[in-house]
Amino acid sequence: MNKLWKAAAALFAAVWIGVPAPVFAAEGGTETAVTKETARAVASGLVPEDSEFQYAEQCGDAFEVLYYSDADKAYYTVRVSIFTGEVTSVSSVLVDCRGSREAVLTEDQVTAIASEDAGEVDVESVALDTVAGRKKYEVLCSGDGFAVSYQINAESGKILKKTVQYH
Repeated sequence: MNKLWKAAAALFAAVWIGVPAPVFAAEGGTETAVTKETARAVASGLVPEDSEFQYAEQCGDAFEVLYYSDADKAYYTVRVSIFTGEVTSVSSVLVDCRGSREAVLTEDQVTAIASEDAGEVDVESVALDTVAGRKKYEVLCSGDGFAVSYQINAESGKILKKTVQYH
């Protein structure tokens, strides 16, 4: 009997995983489907042109689409809502994002780097973080309809990690 339950559970899981993305009624009563392919198409316009597609998978209420840029030596993750097809966040992280041994830059200089990258934002916090002897600035900013978090190399000013969340 136990084997029968396991087989039934495996069959259910296989059918569940194979079910296509939900179809939702859009304004005007027409149906639209947000699929991995549409999420990938949306994401491809938000990453550098040389980026290579890695994968797309559903994570909760969004498709997570991952690209890699060899020129930037960075991974780009774009989250696309399964309900609306809108981008909920975009993240980038350098392959080598260890930070620096010395903190050469000041908080004001790091604030200027974040502001120049994000545009018109309010810088909410700037903190120097040290992990395993490597220093990074953690910067949190907010703008009209979005929030941005940064990890910035404390010596070179290079943006090691960036996440933009839309709301």
